[in-house]
Amino acid sequence: MRGKYSDSNEMSLEASNEVELATPKMQEITILNDDYTSMGFVIRLLMHIFDKSMIDAQNIAQYVHNTGEGSCGIYPYDIAELKYAMATNFVRDNGMPLRLILRDV
Repeated sequence: MRGKYSDSNEMSLEASNEVELATPKMQEITILNDDYTSMGFVIRLLMHIFDKSMIDAQNIAQYVHNTGEGSCGIYPYDIAELKYAMATNFVRDNGMPLRLILRDV
């Protein structure tokens, strides 16, 4: 035989390799309003850490001022943890009392 197999001798080597991918756990980072932190600092934070445009950062900062809290964004768990840590360090390094929280979405 030259490597040819008849239909009766063929073996099916097809395996079921279907893998279900779970959607990543998402978290929202929220800024809480306070009476001390300036709107300019919040805008700077949103632009520097969360890559918001000037217009988006101003809108979010105004929303936080008006309602008491506002979303910086919704990210997969590991990215949210990293951005939360970066933002917390940025706030602390600048001596501000601004608080951020993580929420499961």
